[in-house]
Amino acid sequence: MVRITRMSSDQKDYWNREIAKFDMVHPLNAFGWGAVRSVDKWKPIYVVAENDGVVCGMMMVLVKNIPYTPYSIMYSPKGPVWNYDDRKTLEALVAEANRIGAEHNAIFLRIDPNIKEDDIADGDDPFEELGFIHLQQRWTFWNSPRDVYRIDLTKYDSADKLFNMFDRDTRRCIRKAAKEGVTIEPATEVAQLERFYEIFSEHSMARGFLIRGLEYQKKLWDEYVKENNGRLFLAKYKGDMIGGLICIQFARKHLAMHMGTPYRYQKLQSNYAYLWESIKWAKETGCVWYSFRGVGTTQSQEYFKSKFLPEVVRLIGYYDLPLKPSLYKMFNFSEFTVLPKAWPYLISLREKFHKKNKTNPMSEKPA
Repeated sequence: MVRITRMSSDQKDYWNREIAKFDMVHPLNAFGWGAVRSVDKWKPIYVVAENDGVVCGMMMVLVKNIPYTPYSIMYSPKGPVWNYDDRKTLEALVAEANRIGAEHNAIFLRIDPNIKEDDIADGDDPFEELGFIHLQQRWTFWNSPRDVYRIDLTKYDSADKLFNMFDRDTRRCIRKAAKEGVTIEPATEVAQLERFYEIFSEHSMARGFLIRGLEYQKKLWDEYVKENNGRLFLAKYKGDMIGGLICIQFARKHLAMHMGTPYRYQKLQSNYAYLWESIKWAKETGCVWYSFRGVGTTQSQEYFKSKFLPEVVRLIGYYDLPLKPSLYKMFNFSEFTVLPKAWPYLISLREKFHKKNKTNPMSEKPA
């Protein structure tokens, strides 16, 4: 019989040790990811399924209250995690998620398991059998991308073997950074993270991307980098930081999170250099794959990532379990019909606000 328990905040090591044993585990299943998402007002609840004293499934459920309402929404990033053929464990985990939903007056639960699209046979979808709706969207505004680029590191005996497989232009770009005097080194203190965030913000604003705040990056640092499950690779040129990449890893899986270099430094090819350093680190630490968070939202992003020989991995994507059907229909309409139309306007407002703050002396931090 499957027994369900909830983990407390002091059981981090137990959670990480047990969940790392599952084949479908992902860096976003680590205990620390719940702490990272708590910055955005998500409350993590850690659910464990056991059968005869052996852990047979796990699920991190994030709960977020909807402001000015008595309702909430729930999300299980890259969850649930279990042995795929064990339907009883999946049923038990989903039943517990239903109980959590009732406790928090949730409208629905969304999941996006780390399972490949081709691994679920037509007519035999275990989630649909439990009442989930399989969304057709391949991307949302608040969940991990469904289509990702991953480098299969098991194909190469060493980082050098992978490097030699890159085309001539990619190898040249990686080497050029060093020839131009760019150095790549891992960050060692939070002050370097703060400076990186300033650069990353500038880069993202220039490209019209929304980004999370500095506290989010600090949580990545605390929960992954300080635990030696992540690194911030910094590019320096003539003594100044000009860009970098923050990446995380867990259970021999590696995920590139955020990277950026301002346009004025693009010719130095530092982005090729720090990305390559992070790939080397993943290989050296025994990771089986290196993943970009998505294929790319622009042609230039997709082209750049493709230079490192990743494969396109198409995941099964998003499933919703409606707990309050009428309210769920309203949320779904707002998310996939209203928000896409309003998005360009929201981006424009953000840019105007950012420019106003940069030109307003009262907005500057005191020395």
